[in-house]
Amino acid sequence: MSPRKITGVLILVTFLAHAGLAGAFFGIGKSGNVEVGSPTPEFSGTDLEKNLIQYSAYRGNSVVLLDFWSIYCASCVEEMPHLIEIYNDLKDQGLVVLGINLDSFGTRRVMRFINGLEYTIPYPVIIDKKRNIAMAFNAMVLPTTIVIDAGGKIRMYHVGYKKGDEKEIRKVIESSLQKLKRAEKTK
Repeated sequence: MSPRKITGVLILVTFLAHAGLAGAFFGIGKSGNVEVGSPTPEFSGTDLEKNLIQYSAYRGNSVVLLDFWSIYCASCVEEMPHLIEIYNDLKDQGLVVLGINLDSFGTRRVMRFINGLEYTIPYPVIIDKKRNIAMAFNAMVLPTTIVIDAGGKIRMYHVGYKKGDEKEIRKVIESSLQKLKRAEKTK
């Protein structure tokens, strides 16, 4: 292969890796089917405050929303205030939101970005620098928003964001919270 072609391939791979798409483009990192109705893979990660977050702590007593995002993803940033609003409205009913940041540079840069926002992110943000959580969920295109019911089943797997998507996300969360509430009453 000529040096020019090699350079072109390297530029493409670098772009795809930076955009979080290399795994999807090359079939790398796929770890089974993660779709609506499937069980949630176990995962853990460290948040910005260096706390270990383990999914197993939430199973059985919370509905969990995972928000896979990057500071370079405009639609991720556009979606974020809506997810914050949903979290603030429903956290007392059993909703947990975990932001999963996929930027490959340091935590300091992500914190600087978050601190510069016009709003506060009130839920933990896990830094998934090596993309272990993203690969477990096949979240290679951003944003990816996943809703997990209290029983550990995926109830929504949503890729991308356009205005109004938050209504469907809220509907799925509220339905899952109602099921959680009914299950708690029968205990």
